[in-house]
Amino acid sequence: MTSYLISIDTLKTITNGAMGAMTFGAYHQFTTNKIMELNNENLKMQNKMYIEKIEKKHKVEMDEFKAQLAKLEQKKGWFY
Repeated sequence: MTSYLISIDTLKTITNGAMGAMTFGAYHQFTTNKIMELNNENLKMQNKMYIEKIEKKHKVEMDEFKAQLAKLEQKKGWFY
């Protein structure tokens, strides 16, 4: 007569629990990585739009400064 420390059913239950935990962990890691990738893409798009907006504003300011400079150059008289 042999006695077992742990029954076969207990081992099956432990194995099933471990497999379930690993499956859940892998799924959670996958979804976390996917969310991080989407967030990074979103931030890149926002930064690109922000940079384009700043470049447009800078171009308008530079055009205004060029116009002001042209006016000042036209006003040059004998003393400049």
